[in-house]
Amino acid sequence: MEKIFPRDVDHSSTQLPLPFGNEKGMRPQGSGGMRILSRYIAREFLKLLSLWATSFFLIFFVVELFERINAIIVNKAPLYLILEYFLYKIPPFLAQTLPFATLLAALITLGVLARNNEVVAMKAHGVSTYRIMFPLLVLAALVTAFIFLCNETIVPYAARKANYIWSVKVKKEEERAFFQLNKIWYRGENAIYNIRLLEPKKNLLKGVTIYYFDEAFNLRRRVDAREAQWNGNGNGWTFYEVAIRDFLPGGEVQTEMYDERDIPIPERPEDFKKGMQNPDEMTYGELKEYVERLRSDGYDPTRYVVDLHKKVSFPFLTLIMVLMGSPLALAASHGRGGGIAQGVGISIGIGFIYWMAFAISVAMGYAGTFPPFIAAWAPNVFFGLIGGFLLESIHQ
Repeated sequence: MEKIFPRDVDHSSTQLPLPFGNEKGMRPQGSGGMRILSRYIAREFLKLLSLWATSFFLIFFVVELFERINAIIVNKAPLYLILEYFLYKIPPFLAQTLPFATLLAALITLGVLARNNEVVAMKAHGVSTYRIMFPLLVLAALVTAFIFLCNETIVPYAARKANYIWSVKVKKEEERAFFQLNKIWYRGENAIYNIRLLEPKKNLLKGVTIYYFDEAFNLRRRVDAREAQWNGNGNGWTFYEVAIRDFLPGGEVQTEMYDERDIPIPERPEDFKKGMQNPDEMTYGELKEYVERLRSDGYDPTRYVVDLHKKVSFPFLTLIMVLMGSPLALAASHGRGGGIAQGVGISIGIGFIYWMAFAISVAMGYAGTFPPFIAAWAPNVFFGLIGGFLLESIHQ
């Protein structure tokens, strides 16, 4: 790494020469010196960010390839499809891992500067902690904006495309289920299912309509139900608030109403889940429209409201983790810097605690324990305050 400060300088002296300072004063000379310092720190940070982002993707590529190698061999998938699949997996993967890669890059940058006594020299010449961290925080904010923009543009399309390539082109599964107009549509053997809302953990369908056709594709029966619950026994599904309409050949319609009825259908929950669109595959606008439609139809959209707020709060993990981790790295620089090992250790600890707190908070939002906004933003606010306190405590 290029060094700003010469090795043979006595750092205990108050007359440490800086390339952007003057000979008599303790502070850098004007804004030009600060720009040089910012560019230096930013350059080293971007090198490490590129390195860690590439390393994470290579690890992901190897793990994903080993997990899917059997299906690739069995289905004799051509090489170009495998490459296309992994190409479309890059944007979703980067959006998920960039916060941690940014944290690692920031902390290792500061660790290396500390190990080379450059942090000591900067502080000796009057460069404040805020000024040292400024370029890292600016770059972290840019990464935050980049993740948000990707989540609204590239990531949803790439995730849908990757899933389509894997299920339809590689595994050669028939595309029976799809998500359109904020509903799940599923084509069975002799019926078409329309499902307003699917709760995957409960195996519960809400707003169910089943259309039965004869061989000439004439509508013969329609089943409407408020909800359907998978019970796992011989009948499979129990429907509630059911209306069954039979369309007779003479044009008459025979209607039967039931509060509860078991209706034997061959489809299982896993079949319908194929048509469920993950919130990560939807833009903020699409997910907001879906939530509004569910509300207007009288369904509880709590889970999706949490995901809606999470789409905005998640990218800020990058900025908050750097804000919290950088003061710890600078505080450790008062001793003999641990460099890379120290930066990696702090990053792993902060990343693990943050991810756990975020996951627990979101899960409590899904369960209705926390309001959706609180569930998505509470970890950011809490750790942001901790980061601000740590920064203020080491500022001199």
